[in-house]
Amino acid sequence: MSKRPTKVLTDAVLRRLVAAAAPVAVSDGAGLTFTVSAAGTAAWTLRYRFGGRPRELTLGRYPDMPLAGARKAAAMARVRVAGGVDVAAEKQRRKAADASAWTVRELLRDYEARVVPGLAPSTALGRLNYLRTDVVPALGSRVARDVTPDDAQAVIERAAERSYWAASNVQKAGAALFQHAAARRLMTANPFRMVRMASVGAAPARRQRIALNAAQLRTFLLGLPALAPVDAALAELLLRTGVRIGEALGATWQEIDAQAGEWRIPRERIKTRKRMTAPAFVVKLHPSTLAVFERLLAVSCGSLRVFPALSGATVRSMDHERALARLKDYATTLGADFPRIVFHDLRSTVRSGMRALGIPAEVCEGCLNHKLPGLVGVYDVVQPASIAQAFVRWSDYLDALRIGAAVVPFKHRAS
Repeated sequence: MSKRPTKVLTDAVLRRLVAAAAPVAVSDGAGLTFTVSAAGTAAWTLRYRFGGRPRELTLGRYPDMPLAGARKAAAMARVRVAGGVDVAAEKQRRKAADASAWTVRELLRDYEARVVPGLAPSTALGRLNYLRTDVVPALGSRVARDVTPDDAQAVIERAAERSYWAASNVQKAGAALFQHAAARRLMTANPFRMVRMASVGAAPARRQRIALNAAQLRTFLLGLPALAPVDAALAELLLRTGVRIGEALGATWQEIDAQAGEWRIPRERIKTRKRMTAPAFVVKLHPSTLAVFERLLAVSCGSLRVFPALSGATVRSMDHERALARLKDYATTLGADFPRIVFHDLRSTVRSGMRALGIPAEVCEGCLNHKLPGLVGVYDVVQPASIAQAFVRWSDYLDALRIGAAVVPFKHRAS
């Protein structure tokens, strides 16, 4: 930053310096300095000595603080310095005190600005959804440093009414948020880390994955109109593409290329991204799958997200847990013998169904973006054309079921 000779400034000089948009520092005398940064930000600083050391206090930005105001503020600060007050240190202490009184809602805003950009998009999506859905509605107006383990316990127990896993995810999201508070020195103890999940019960045993058979799949498809349009579209999209629920809920319209008939899911949004080398996983879209996206576009209310939150927030995704609850409710309407499925069972159905249609196992794995183990994964490279053809066959089969064609039982094959 260049240094100009000390001189008394005028409004005309200030306007000329700002218009030049070049880094500069010009003294107005007695330590008051006008600066323009490389980014074009104009500000006033007061340079002084305290305890024999040079110090600097930012007074305000120009033109919000005009020349006369800067001179007045500088004069007041110099009086305080002469009285034994280090005004720059005092300002830092005041900022720290203000920050320590942040509410949980303010803490979340700082977390979004400082931490979220460094997270994987899939992690950020899930974490923010739980914070906005569970933590902020309950604790948003509370001063963050005053939140206790009992408060955190109450939030987690309410989430447990949906499921154990909802409570577990809320606990993790809350712990991450308050870890940020500790890093910002707003508090020392993390109330969400002090809650033990055993207090809401034991983790349920991992259930065996379910793959719908041909008759069940037809029943499921024909009943979809009874669901809300967005829920019906989500279920059908999962069945047609085999993507994970997180990949579907995090989708943005920028990923959909209707002209090319492709859905390009960025690598950073994919659960198994560490095993990927390509920048995106490409799902070729059958005309019937494109029709699902067209229906979603019509109800997306201008959101950047394919599945925006149902509460009307266009920047947030639909809540996973609530969507899952609606899927489970729908399954109960299909008869007492119909399996009590979850979202991942639809992915299992795609894998099992494709294989039963005679599609090679390695191609089925490629459709689900699975990496084949060992030497098979090294030498048996699945071509994109084979995956695209498999999706055509699968969606054609679903279309046949939907229009009421005779159900041809799957011929189950060895994996």
